[in-house]
Amino acid sequence: MKLVKQLVAAAVASGLSFSLMAADLIVYNAKIQTFDGKEYSAFSVTNGRFEQLTTDSQSLLAQKTATTQLIDAKGRRVIPGINDSHLHVVRGGRFYNLETRWEGLTSLKDALALLKKNVEVTPEGQWARVVGGFSPYQFKEKRLPTSAELTEIAPNTPVFVLHLYSGAVLNKKAMQVLGISKDSVAPKDSYYEKDAQGELTGRLIADPNPTILYKTIAALPQLSQEDQLNSSKQFYSKLLSLGVTSVVDAGGGGHDFPDNYQASTVLAVTGKLPIRVSNYLFPQTPGKELSSFSQWMSNYKNNQNLHLHLDNGYVVEGGGELLAWKASDYENFMSARPELDADADPELEQIVRLHLVQGWPFRIHATYDESIERMLTVFETINQTQPLNKVRWIIDHAETISDKNLKRVKALGGAIAVQGRMAFAGEDFLQRYGKAKTEQSPPFKKMLELGIPVGFGTDGTRVASFNPWATYYWAVSGKTVGGTRLYGKENTLDRLTALKVFTSGSAYFSGEELVKGQIQPGMYADFVVLNQDILKVSEEKLLQTEAELTVVDGEVQYVSQTAYPALYKKPEAATPAWSPVNINHR
Repeated sequence: MKLVKQLVAAAVASGLSFSLMAADLIVYNAKIQTFDGKEYSAFSVTNGRFEQLTTDSQSLLAQKTATTQLIDAKGRRVIPGINDSHLHVVRGGRFYNLETRWEGLTSLKDALALLKKNVEVTPEGQWARVVGGFSPYQFKEKRLPTSAELTEIAPNTPVFVLHLYSGAVLNKKAMQVLGISKDSVAPKDSYYEKDAQGELTGRLIADPNPTILYKTIAALPQLSQEDQLNSSKQFYSKLLSLGVTSVVDAGGGGHDFPDNYQASTVLAVTGKLPIRVSNYLFPQTPGKELSSFSQWMSNYKNNQNLHLHLDNGYVVEGGGELLAWKASDYENFMSARPELDADADPELEQIVRLHLVQGWPFRIHATYDESIERMLTVFETINQTQPLNKVRWIIDHAETISDKNLKRVKALGGAIAVQGRMAFAGEDFLQRYGKAKTEQSPPFKKMLELGIPVGFGTDGTRVASFNPWATYYWAVSGKTVGGTRLYGKENTLDRLTALKVFTSGSAYFSGEELVKGQIQPGMYADFVVLNQDILKVSEEKLLQTEAELTVVDGEVQYVSQTAYPALYKKPEAATPAWSPVNINHR
C-alpha cells in the first residue's frame, strides 16, 4: 500500500494523466475547482481513477469509444465526494428504517405532523421514534415537544424523542411500556423530570451522564437481521444522495463488533456496499477494554479490507473513539462539565501502548480541554519510550481545546476530527459558557494554521444530523442550524477550504490522503454533481445542498430522477412496509 501511495503521489505531482486505456467515463460541461485554485470543465475516469482533467471538453469527448459513459454535468458544480471523518454509519444503518427524521424541518408543528403520519401506520408492539439529529432551535417555536403533545398524536403508540445526548421526551404510553413511575430510580447522574406537584413530565434528563438515554434506546424493539440489511442499504443510499462517498466510522455505544456489524459486513463482502467505510472499534464493557482490543487485534489486521472489490472499501482501521470508559467525557452542554475518573490515566496508558505495539491507529473522544490536558500528559509519558507518531492518532471533538494543548497535539503528531455538533448544540453552549468562549469552540481555524491535520465530520446520527451540509454551513457561516451566530471571521473558513477539510482533510484519518479526496489524475474517482454551486449560493441555501449524481470508484451509485431520468433506477422499498422511510424520506 505504501508503494502504491508513493507512485500515485509522484504521478499526481508530475501532472501525468493515466491514459493507458480508453476512458470508462467522461464528465463534461462541469464546474470544477481543484484545491490548488485551478478550474476545469471536464475529466475522464478509467478503472475507477481520475485520468485527465481539461478545460477543453470537446477534445476529451473526441477520445470516447463505444463503451465510454458520458455524463453532462449541465454546468453544475462537481466536487470530490464528501468524506465524513466521524459518523456512526454502521450503527445508523441498523436503525435507519425505524426512525422518523426531523432534519431540515423549521416548525415543531410540522415535525409533530410528520411523526403523527408515522404513528398512524406503526403496528402494535412497535414504537414511533425520533432518535436525535435535530435541534429544537431549528423550529420557529424554539422548543422540544412536550409529553402531552406526543400523547395527543399517539395515545396508544409509545413514542420516544431523543434530544442529542442531553435528554429525551416520552409520551404516556411509552412510560407505561417501560414501567417508569414516580418511584423509578434513574441511572447515576441522570433523572426523570418531575413538575412542581411531583408528577412525571415525561422528560429524561442526562445530567450529564447519558446512560439513561442509552438504556432507553436499547429497550426499544430492533429490526430483524433481514430488515437491518435493508435498513443499511437505505441509509447508505440516503448518504449518497447528500454527496457522501466515504465515512470513517467511530464505533458507538450499544454497538458491538463484529456481532452488530453484520448488515454492513454482508454488503461489503458481497460487493454491494456502495461507499468506502473505515471502522474504528469501540469496546462496550467498562473494565474489559484491554481484552476487547487484544481479541480484535488477534483476529484482524490493521487496514484489513473486507470489501469484495472496492479498494479501502470496508476496512478495520483502528481503535476508538472510546478507548477506556474511565477516560471519556460527555458532550452534554446543558449540564456541567464532567471530570474524568481518577483512575483513568493508567488504563488509558495501557491501552494506547497496546495500539502502538500492534501498529493500530487510535482515536479518542474528548470534548473539554480539561480532559484533553490529562490525555496529553499520558501521551507524552508514552511518547518517551514509544513514539506516538508511528501511528495515526486522533482527538475527536475538542470543542474547548486551548492554544497550549493545540501545540502539544502538534508536537506529538496528532490530528483532530472536528464535527458540526455546535451547529446543533451551540445555543446550549452559549448559554452555559458565554460569548467569548463560544467564539473559539472549537478553534478549527487555529488548528489548520498550526498545520494540524483536520477532517470534518458530522457525528451523526444522534448528537447531530448525518447531513454533511449542516456541518459545512456551520463552518463557513459560523451559525447554528437555528440561525444563532457563534463565530466571526476569526473562526470560519472560506468555502473552498471547508470543502478541502471535508474531503482531502478527512482522507488523512484513514491513511488515504494520497489516493482520495481530490479530483486529480490517479486518485479515486469518487465525486458528486451537486444541485447548486456551494461556492456561490447564499449561506442559508447551503442547507439545501444535495447530490444530483454520486459516483464511487467510477461507478454511478446515486442519481436524482429529475436531473438524470435516463440513469435513474427506482430504489428498493424499505422494510418493514410500515417503515418511516417509505413515508417520509423519498
